[in-house]
Amino acid sequence: MKRFRIALLVTSVGVMVFFAGLLTAGLTSKESLFQALGNLAEVVHLVESEYVDELDSDVLALSLDAGILESVDPWAAVVTDDQIERYGEVFSSPPAYGLGLSLRLGSAAVRVVFPGSPAAASGLVTWEVIEKIDGVYTRGRPLWQIALELSQREERGETVNLTVMDRQVAERRDVVLGPAEWVPTHARAEEIGDVRVLTIESLTSGSASAVKKLVDEGAPMILDLRGLVWGLEDQAVAVADLFVGEGTLAAWKGREAGSATIAATADSSMSLPLVLINGETEGAGEILAAALQRSGAVLLGQSTMGHAPHMKVVRRGDLNLWIPVGRWLGPDDEPLHGTGLTPAEDVEPAEEDEEGDPILERALEKLRPALAEAA
Repeated sequence: MKRFRIALLVTSVGVMVFFAGLLTAGLTSKESLFQALGNLAEVVHLVESEYVDELDSDVLALSLDAGILESVDPWAAVVTDDQIERYGEVFSSPPAYGLGLSLRLGSAAVRVVFPGSPAAASGLVTWEVIEKIDGVYTRGRPLWQIALELSQREERGETVNLTVMDRQVAERRDVVLGPAEWVPTHARAEEIGDVRVLTIESLTSGSASAVKKLVDEGAPMILDLRGLVWGLEDQAVAVADLFVGEGTLAAWKGREAGSATIAATADSSMSLPLVLINGETEGAGEILAAALQRSGAVLLGQSTMGHAPHMKVVRRGDLNLWIPVGRWLGPDDEPLHGTGLTPAEDVEPAEEDEEGDPILERALEKLRPALAEAA
């Protein structure tokens, strides 16, 4: 039975390698593709027959999924038919316990912590490494599987115990995620003098409507997208549409999937904001920042992460692959992937042990002439 499962696994891996090769252009010919697949099958066979312990097919399957698909994208996945509906529901909703995941050092890591969530209450910090979840190591486990598990446990009202390494990977501690009701915050506004600073914390369903209520039409405004990671693509575009009256808002381009260009829907009476970005601006945050920059908004801070894929489910036979089929484009119509957005003015942030916010302070300084003219 195990040999049958391994053979089936290798066949599935072949299909995954095929898609990954097409997307990344990592292989130059069909001959090299089949040679790589043959080598992989041989590796599986040797591990099965020669490894010191009896092979666990499920563990091997997870490791192969993670190793191959993570080279395409950390969130790429092979999803079975009975999981596909649940998978879509999970990844169109804010992450369970308010804990957004990424990869670091081969293990799961904290990518974003939602304010007001159990993850925030536990004291988790971005880029800490999650070594174990309830005693089970995360190394080699696909992120999508961890996310599904956490979602199911949150729904059941269960407590989750994490073993976490700090950012320096020097100290280990235990963290408890307790079940609690929480609602993600779309955005928050702060008045600094005559300037409204609007910080986008997530781009969940309804974010555009929430942001619109916080905007002071026609007044100078700062839009803070630093640390904005999680969000829905359509909400990123819809928020940009609040500030842009005409022209192209955003675009993505693929190979087999084609391309799409999204135009502004109506005239806007809102002034373009001064936009703050940094290396923690990713995904939906980059889509929003690129749309505003494309329309003439000034970006201030540091270059963004450079990870804004357009993902969808690709079905082939019994396989469902959740993979990037396109990449969102910057104002120059070049993919954001790998390069991100470059600000008009680069400003270094404060060190962790320093007070103040040099990026925000510089933004306020740049707006002073506009404020004086308005007065």
